[in-house]
Amino acid sequence: MSCPIFSGVKTISLKIQTGFTLLELMAVIAIAGILAAIALPNFSVMIKNNCLSTDANAIVASFHVARSEAVKRQTNVTLTAASVTATNEWGTGWTVTMDEDRNGDAVLDPGEDYNGNGVLDAAALVRQVDLTCNLTTIDETGDETVFVYQPNGFIDIRGTFNVCDDRTGETGRQITITSTGRINTESNFVCP
Repeated sequence: MSCPIFSGVKTISLKIQTGFTLLELMAVIAIAGILAAIALPNFSVMIKNNCLSTDANAIVASFHVARSEAVKRQTNVTLTAASVTATNEWGTGWTVTMDEDRNGDAVLDPGEDYNGNGVLDAAALVRQVDLTCNLTTIDETGDETVFVYQPNGFIDIRGTFNVCDDRTGETGRQITITSTGRINTESNFVCP
């Protein structure tokens, strides 16, 4: 049965449209551009600061490991720079090695095979560090590329490392190794 009141009325179907108008899209793009212009310079500063901290911490940690291994194993432990460039000796990485022959008799005694290869190695690898952040330089001020910790925890030579990046006059890190093998870090060092 049909209803006589609505018999002559046509129904209108409404189409619901979804999406954005061109004006709305342009406004969103403009806001995103403004936010990116504000954020990107701060983001590059953050990356440089993180690189400084990471590289400084990596070299300090390696010196700590070398010293503790030298005392624990009663043998010389050597840190060697991966590069020999005059202003960035330690900036690409370094290795920490140890002499397995603790008593110097050239015979593999029990407890001397650190890496388990059955051979008495003069330079058994303890740690290898490859730095991936190319924004920083690690310069040893005396251009030293080799440091040796002795079994008593002392180091053969003192050293000072400047960890800097391409920002002149900005704060970097200065790491000092004393003759007793202790490490001091100055975080308010102004890079040259």
